[in-house]
Amino acid sequence: MRIQGRFNHIRLVAALALLPVVATGCLVAAAGAGAGAAIHLSDRGAESVVTGSVDQAYAATQQAFRDMGITEGKSSSEHDGDVETRELEGSTTDRDITVTIKSEGTGAHVEVVARKSAVTWDKDMAKQILEKIVAGV
Repeated sequence: MRIQGRFNHIRLVAALALLPVVATGCLVAAAGAGAGAAIHLSDRGAESVVTGSVDQAYAATQQAFRDMGITEGKSSSEHDGDVETRELEGSTTDRDITVTIKSEGTGAHVEVVARKSAVTWDKDMAKQILEKIVAGV
C-alpha cells in the first residue's frame, strides 16, 4: 500500500511539472491559429477551415494551381440544401491533385489531396498547395 501511494505521488509531481510546458504549447498553438488558418494533415492530404467563402477559396485554389504549375482539369459544383461543395482537379507530371471546398458556417472547409499512385499520397505537396490557398483567401 505504501509503495502504491508513493507511486501516485510521483505521478502527481510529474504531471504538475509538465503543466507549464503543456500550457505554453497551447498558447503557441492558439497564437498560430490567430495568425492564420490551422492546417491539419489527414490520411491522404491536408485540410483547413478558412474564413473566406467557397468562391474565394475556389479562386485562391485556381491561383495556387497557376503559381505551382499545376494544370487545371475537371471541376464540379453541387448544392445540398445550405451546403455548397466545389471540387477542382489538376495534375503535374507525376501527381494528380484534388481540392474539395465545402461551405462550413461562415467559412469553407478545404481539403487537398496530391496522389502519387493509386495507393500513395504526397502529404507535403498537399500541404504546400493548401498553404497557398489559405494565404490567398
